[in-house]
Amino acid sequence: PLPNEMDAAPGLLLAEARRAAAAAENEGVLTKRICDQRTLQHWKLSASHAALMQFANDLAEAVVGRAVSDTCEERPVIGALLAEFDAMAAWIDEIPPIQQAMRYGNKAFKAWHARMAERAPALMAELLEQRAAPESGAPAAPADAAAELAAYFAEAFGSPTRIDYGTGHELQLLAWLRGLELMQVLDPADRPAVVLRVFERYLALMRRLQTTYCLEPAGSHGVWGLDDYQHLVFVFGAAQLVGHARIQPSSIHDEELLAEAGADYLYLAAVAFIRKVKKGPFGEHSPYLNDISAIDSWDKVVKGLLRMYEGEVLGKLPVVQHLRFGALLPWATPYND
Repeated sequence: PLPNEMDAAPGLLLAEARRAAAAAENEGVLTKRICDQRTLQHWKLSASHAALMQFANDLAEAVVGRAVSDTCEERPVIGALLAEFDAMAAWIDEIPPIQQAMRYGNKAFKAWHARMAERAPALMAELLEQRAAPESGAPAAPADAAAELAAYFAEAFGSPTRIDYGTGHELQLLAWLRGLELMQVLDPADRPAVVLRVFERYLALMRRLQTTYCLEPAGSHGVWGLDDYQHLVFVFGAAQLVGHARIQPSSIHDEELLAEAGADYLYLAAVAFIRKVKKGPFGEHSPYLNDISAIDSWDKVVKGLLRMYEGEVLGKLPVVQHLRFGALLPWATPYND
């Protein structure tokens, strides 16, 4: 039987206290800057905006024509990240959902999130210890690098306050991965493994969190959005399928193919997950994905989804107002100033 809310209350209070302490530890190192249309326009013209878009594009290019089961270089740091995600998945079994009146937003998620946020600073310090020796003349890691990385990481798994998850949290993961590459923990040569191993494991973890704790979609556009929770999975997944001889955008309507090839292709796995959790005709609950299935090439799909990411994720105030800035992601002067 599920623990009820009253029985779990002391543990939840402790979890909330730990989460608050972790947040306070990182509060001073990153600052929110995007708060209105003026600062949103500043952001859209900034070098940091361009850098995140370029990084998303670079990750997509790194997996063009590559399946999850394909061999790719996996340095020890990749193994360390995978082990961490596996440990975080195991916490779900240790922190079961509680009985509560509300269908969505199970409060046990607060305890899971608190444990993750408490672990984050030490994990980032460990990852920075694996940093490749900087090239001669390369800048040293910023003093607050571990705290900044921990802050992005802790924001990548949803909100413990609203008990929701969406593209803004996925964006935090992108900022974290780029920060690891800037700090030379990851290398550009790791990008295939970053998508096909690390991001794929992150997706598996998030789907368990979504279904176990009934996370609300954060800022969902309902049927007028690409997906309730994520966007980059479709960008990277479409890139994998560029040039595929058999699987076309229209193949998402072949449920047998989704089951057969979903483990190898992120796009197919994402569509299969949507079909599992949503009822009714696919064209009614996912019209954008349904429309995309009529496009004649995956290359066009990738380009269109990247434009959509820039406009609907990086360009939307309700999403990017939660993004914070520091040494790794500076709030710099726009290009046209």
